[in-house]
Amino acid sequence: MSTRFGVIGCGYVGMSFAMFARRRGFEVTGTTTSPMRLQELCDVVDHPRICRAGDPSADFSFLDQLDGLLIAIAPTDSPEANTYENVFASGVSAIVDAISKRRSQKPLHVTYLSSAGVYGDQSGKMTNELSLPDRSDPTNSLLVAAEESVLSLNSKSIQACVLRLGGIYGPGKDIQNHIKSAAGQHVAKNGNHRNAWVHLFDIISGVFFCYDRKLDGIFNLVDEMQMSRRELANSLCEQDGLPPVIWENHDRPGTRIFNARVSNDRIKSHGFKFKVPSMMDQVPV
Repeated sequence: MSTRFGVIGCGYVGMSFAMFARRRGFEVTGTTTSPMRLQELCDVVDHPRICRAGDPSADFSFLDQLDGLLIAIAPTDSPEANTYENVFASGVSAIVDAISKRRSQKPLHVTYLSSAGVYGDQSGKMTNELSLPDRSDPTNSLLVAAEESVLSLNSKSIQACVLRLGGIYGPGKDIQNHIKSAAGQHVAKNGNHRNAWVHLFDIISGVFFCYDRKLDGIFNLVDEMQMSRRELANSLCEQDGLPPVIWENHDRPGTRIFNARVSNDRIKSHGFKFKVPSMMDQVPV
């Protein structure tokens, strides 16, 4: 009998994972909030569904027979109400409620994709999963509350884990060329801040890794690169003989700040190996 896997939120990451899950022989149910994307989803998953988390009429009956579930929801550019609060507060809460009310007691592994951005302003210091998130930012508070909601599912029949992702790069998200396109220009961001990154391939591998080992709890899924914005841009521009990007040296009022070195030691201690150690490395074919 094939493994049954659900993907709630078939955007950039969710759709990519669903494709790899099908290749692995999984029977995949995938959801989208957009009727316009349903046909695209039909070409990728076995059981496509339109599902808006938080909608009282949403049908989550597909959860009953799943072996694994990926929650990969995020705000979109849709003109419909789609704020962070709608997605990460009411949306995640509705999904967690539906999982907790499954009619089946079949073992289920849940992976929830969050963001390493919850560490906020750590003044560039090293952080790990035991470091306190920076809840001074309202978005971070929503994200952390969503993580806590998902982790509350852990029980005898459910293992739930949270992957805190770095900024995503990979096919269709060419961050290197995006940065180089700003060569010689002024960018209104603090160049001294250290950001975290992760390749799409490693997110997909990370979800499979957590499912296969039935991991629970929080794991940082970020690559090895811990450069500041300025250091990264300088390195990329120098490679191509381009003038440097001109960054600011201060924070603008009201700006959400992420400035931390994020450790990936915990997931590596369980045996995870990165396919793309950093965006400075050649991407595998």
